[in-house]
Amino acid sequence: MASLATIKQPIQDSFLLFQSTYDEMLSSVNPTLGLMMEHIKQTQGKQMRPILVLLSAGICGGITQSTINAAVSLELLHSASLVHDDVVDDSNERRGMLSAKAKFNNKIAILGGDFMLSTALIEAAETENISIIKTLSSLGKQLSEGELYQMENTKVRLFDENAYFNVIKNKTAALFAACAKIGSISSNNIDIEKELKMASIGEQIGICFQIKDDIFDFIPTSQTGKPSGKDLLEGKITLPLIYVYNNSDNAVKSSILSAIDEVDVNYLQTLALEKGGIEYATKRLENIQNRAIEMIEAFPPSQYRNALVEFVKYVAERKN
Repeated sequence: MASLATIKQPIQDSFLLFQSTYDEMLSSVNPTLGLMMEHIKQTQGKQMRPILVLLSAGICGGITQSTINAAVSLELLHSASLVHDDVVDDSNERRGMLSAKAKFNNKIAILGGDFMLSTALIEAAETENISIIKTLSSLGKQLSEGELYQMENTKVRLFDENAYFNVIKNKTAALFAACAKIGSISSNNIDIEKELKMASIGEQIGICFQIKDDIFDFIPTSQTGKPSGKDLLEGKITLPLIYVYNNSDNAVKSSILSAIDEVDVNYLQTLALEKGGIEYATKRLENIQNRAIEMIEAFPPSQYRNALVEFVKYVAERKN
């Protein structure tokens, strides 16, 4: 598995341009918003979504100025959604630091998220491409619906694999699909079939990303460096636990429900490991990973194609 630094080599100059533009857009003359935006910069992750935008443009014909604007727009929308999610989930931590809602308060976090969403639309408009603007606007709507689906599933404790994947497709996978699709559009590609293929590849990558994150929730923090048991603490039911529940007798099912009530994270993590939940989720992840790679390898050989294959492997095989 290649490192992100290696994966970014074909897009290095473009990524630096993205980063400088993103930092510029993530600023405000308002003192309170300015402080919040600086905090957001400090909590930014690996920026895998803009990497996907750039690689998708590369594989489809070439990176343009519209690609940079689109990557900035998507990363702003993603960052805004995380700020809002932390308010919805009442989460005080984001990537090992205080979340915006914890460092400031709910009102400022919501307004800051709205500021980033508006800035994302401004940056999308800079592309002067109606298809990019429509895709981004539709994505914002879909992410909201996905969050509500997840909240509803958690409330009724739905141990349903189809419902689980429906949430992913309307949240994480929708964002990755939009990144790949918009990357393709921004390259001035006029091949609709190619655009749809890239959107499908992005969706597969997004599903891989979320399943991997859900597996991490069942693994001790000492092994991954990521917060462990966060979803379990919030009562979210993900693939490893869904598998165990649906393949257990009534006594074990009852113990799972009791453990969720009592927030017995250790028991649920142990159960997922011992009853094959993590193994099952890992196999599903590997199958989806292979499908995405097969679709990418149908494109003509190029440094972008090679990097995108390695990107898929990184998403699926990362250790944190």
